[in-house]
Amino acid sequence: MRIDTLERKITSLDLPVKVQVFLPDFYDTTEKHYPVLYINDGQDVFRDQDTFGGESLRFEQYYQDYGRFLPEVILVTVQAPRDPAERTRLYAPFTKTFQVPAEKKFEPFIDGRGDDYLHWMTQELKSEIDRRYRTMPKAETTAVCGYSTGGLNSVYAILKYGHVFHRAIIMSAAVFIWMDQLKEVLIRSDYSHIKRLYLDVGTNEFGRMTTSGEFLEGADILKTFFMSSCVAEDIVKYNIFRDAVHAQREWRMRFPDALRWIFPEY
Repeated sequence: MRIDTLERKITSLDLPVKVQVFLPDFYDTTEKHYPVLYINDGQDVFRDQDTFGGESLRFEQYYQDYGRFLPEVILVTVQAPRDPAERTRLYAPFTKTFQVPAEKKFEPFIDGRGDDYLHWMTQELKSEIDRRYRTMPKAETTAVCGYSTGGLNSVYAILKYGHVFHRAIIMSAAVFIWMDQLKEVLIRSDYSHIKRLYLDVGTNEFGRMTTSGEFLEGADILKTFFMSSCVAEDIVKYNIFRDAVHAQREWRMRFPDALRWIFPEY
């Protein structure tokens, strides 16, 4: 196992980002090529000390203990902005004005730059990763992953950037508050390219703006659209986790199985 760190910049957003590239065991001693998973909120993937003061998925330790039970995949993680408002702006692919309840800490206006972010990821970052590392660069072996608003971004990515991503992990996606605009994407998109999809939600999740009921309803809408749009039932995994909250410690337990689900043949 090796984790490389790259300092890059999303020029269109004037945003410096840290990219980490996880290479599985034996990468340096073989000539094998690997599928790739691009992950939002990269600061939360490997170690607690990399996060913005919270917990992580602790994937580095999990891989050291149980890597032999995981698919052989390159992970490319992209750090999010520390400020929650800037993170939402980066991941949201839509622009919208909200009526924010007094008790909520959310922005009344979001100028979403999710398309700019995904354009950089799919055009600049992916091109560099494919040059520097032994990847399987085709869309059928390329996946995207995110949770919360990063999950919204991943839904948008697999539908609007289907020429790049054929697989996705979408955990606890904060999609409900964007549903008026997201539904247009869901209705108009082609789903025939999707090769493997993982969706989940907890029953006790609360976001900065989204309630537990809205998380559940949003996830169910996603599942309905995917399942009614000629996506074969045996390639979609949809889990509802009783009492699960909106936190990295929950996604930590779900991520390894999600990784196994979207890359079963590797």
